[in-house]
Amino acid sequence: MKNKLLIPIVLLAACSLLLGCQETKLNNQIDKVQPHNKTALNPEDHALKEVEWVKVVDPPQNVSSPSEAVVHQYEVGFKDGTTEFPKKDSVIFETSLGQKSIVAIRSPEGKNNFAVFLYEHNPSASWGVYGLVRLLGNTEFGDKEGLQLPFEKFNATKMGLPDKETSIWVFANETEIVTITVYNRFSFTPSSDREKILLKNGNEAYIGKDYFKNSYLYYFDTEKTIVVSGNVDKQKFIDLANSLPSVTFTSFPSPK
Repeated sequence: MKNKLLIPIVLLAACSLLLGCQETKLNNQIDKVQPHNKTALNPEDHALKEVEWVKVVDPPQNVSSPSEAVVHQYEVGFKDGTTEFPKKDSVIFETSLGQKSIVAIRSPEGKNNFAVFLYEHNPSASWGVYGLVRLLGNTEFGDKEGLQLPFEKFNATKMGLPDKETSIWVFANETEIVTITVYNRFSFTPSSDREKILLKNGNEAYIGKDYFKNSYLYYFDTEKTIVVSGNVDKQKFIDLANSLPSVTFTSFPSPK
C-alpha cells in the first residue's frame, strides 16, 4: 500500500490539470478526463455503462455551499451518449473550515465509485473546485501500515497539489470512506459547538459535525492543519488521529 499512499497516480495529475482551468472559470469546458474504471453500474437501470469522460463545470452563481454546488458541477459522460450529474442524496459529507471545504460523493460513474472534491471560497466566484480525487471503493489492500483505519480491507490513493500546498489521502471500502487532508495552516472562525480533546501526541484536536450529521476532526501540527473526515463514528476518527505521526514525518500519514 505504500506506493498507493505516497505516489499520486497519473489520473489524479490529469484531474489537477483539468481543475486548474476552473480557476480561469473553465474557459474550455470541453476538456475531459479519461476514467479510471472501464465499466460502471448504473443503479437506475442496472445495466453496465462504460464511462468515457468526467468534467467539472461552473456551478450556478447562487449556490450557498460546496455540497449544493457539487451536484451541478460534476458531469460524467458515458459511451452510450448519456450524461449524469450527482444527485443530492449522493453527497456523503461536507467538511468546511472557513474558506476551505472537503466534499465526498457517491459518483455517478457507478456502484462503489467515490469522488472527493477540494473546494475554496472566492468572494467573486463563490465555491470553486481546485482538486478532485476519484476512487473505487473495494478491498484491494489489507496492510494499514500502522494506521488505525476503520476497516480491515480497503482501497487507497493520494493527491498532492503543490501550488495549493495541500495533500489528501483517501481510503474507502464499498460503504465507508475516510480522508486525511493536510493544509498549510490558515485562519478561520471555529464552530461554537466544537468539542475539544487531547490526542496521544499532545496536540489539541477539535471535533465538529457537518450538515449531514457526520463528525470530522481537525488539529494543528507545526505550520499545518490536519483534517480527518468521513462517514464513520466519531471514535474511529479519534483512533485514526491518534495513530498519525507528526506531519513532518517522511512517511506521513503512515507512522511506520
